[in-house]
Amino acid sequence: MAEIRISQLTAKSSNLASTDEFAIAESDGAGGFVSKKINGAQLKDSTINAQTVTTYNLVLTDAHKTVTLTNGSATDARIPTNAGTAFPIGTRIELLQGGAGQVTVAPTAGVTVNSNGGKTKLAAQYAQATILKVATDTWYLFGDITT
Repeated sequence: MAEIRISQLTAKSSNLASTDEFAIAESDGAGGFVSKKINGAQLKDSTINAQTVTTYNLVLTDAHKTVTLTNGSATDARIPTNAGTAFPIGTRIELLQGGAGQVTVAPTAGVTVNSNGGKTKLAAQYAQATILKVATDTWYLFGDITT
């Protein structure tokens, strides 16, 4: 693993490798801190994976990226089980509804998606939502979502 100081990083993260790791401190809520690591892939600028299909199965290369789903018909963004695609815990994927067809976040059998009020659909064209993997087959969904 390469050691890179924050001051050495450029605005476009050109010196940053996806495998570089950074130690960070996160509040434990009780006045202390918990040490965590994040990697270069989580810090790099997000790229866009543009999809025009009506069913899109998320893939490992979607981790920490934006997936645009643009279609005139309803579209499913399917979250695979960990056995099918082992996204690391902490993976975030942004979903953007680019077309008139409403996007539904559709977990495959064995996957749990938790959201405010059980909402699983993006609200309208140009709505954005994020999914966050919090356990082996458990994700949170938040953003501009509806039922």
